Amino acid sequence: MTDSSVLEFFGNEPQELEPGPGAHDRADSPRLLISLERPRPHRPVIYKERKWRLPDKPDGMDQRVPRLVVSRWQGADRDQHSFEIAGDYHILAVILQPTRLSLRVGPRSFQHQDVVPGVIQITPPGLPADVVYARPYDILHFHIPNALLMECFDWSHGKWPTDGVALRDPLPARDALLEKLGTTLLSIDGADGCLFADFLGLAIVTHLLRLYSEVSPPSARKITALPRWRLKRVNEFIEAHLDSPVALADVAGAAGLSCMHFAAQFRAATGVRPHEYLVRRRIAKAQAMLATTDMPIAELALAVGFGSQAHFTVAFKRFSGLTPLRWRQSHCLR
Repeated sequence: MTDSSVLEFFGNEPQELEPGPGAHDRADSPRLLISLERPRPHRPVIYKERKWRLPDKPDGMDQRVPRLVVSRWQGADRDQHSFEIAGDYHILAVILQPTRLSLRVGPRSFQHQDVVPGVIQITPPGLPADVVYARPYDILHFHIPNALLMECFDWSHGKWPTDGVALRDPLPARDALLEKLGTTLLSIDGADGCLFADFLGLAIVTHLLRLYSEVSPPSARKITALPRWRLKRVNEFIEAHLDSPVALADVAGAAGLSCMHFAAQFRAATGVRPHEYLVRRRIAKAQAMLATTDMPIAELALAVGFGSQAHFTVAFKRFSGLTPLRWRQSHCLR
């Protein structure tokens, strides 16, 4: 598996090209290239911050990768922290615990503000910001590449935003849905956590576009089903990686599509979301191994891509109606 794959757009629409020589050699059409990162195994869902708004991420904020990065800023100091976005992305801040702060973002200033969980703030590219906390704090920062905003806008509204997309800052405002999605991210674990986190990330970006976008959405378009040849590639990729962590960008990269286009087309073709399909395939492999081997259930859980026996047992019972042990006892073929 390579470190990245390249998504090519011709004009304003991604082309459904059959694979083969010359399929992407279209010099007469304008192209936008977006590299889809294949995350290393055990990629953190949430990165720590050693400096305010700067994720402790070895490869930094790679602007070529249209992937949402989430980081967490916690502490109790009363120092002043400063940051300016050095790239083409927005930062969404979601407060997780009550605190008091003085914040300056560009020309706007908010002094001695008491904030509660769910209060959000959006910083666009190029604006300097600084903050002083008067009480202990716990904040999630969502680093949203503008390329991802544009892809999501294109997918949901049916038109590529030629003038770009900007998000307005609603501060002071509380967004209960973003608070819920943020706290859900904190609870994610297991080998398929990266894929679930990617879906939550897409939900967050879509929600931001719906409520805080400064671009007027045109009419939506009908979603087409994933072509059979792309679906075949996806199936092959999933079957080959059932024992390892899989992110949405991994599966979308196997199909040669962006995350947003892939997720919608996959569901149109199969009737289920990619994450649910992946879990179903893991469970099917586990059932075969339970019936034909003596492998301990804890080892088997890891062998089919679950992070723990407890996580595996919950998922297995949800899909099969029995615990792994009971299923093995009633279906053993040895």
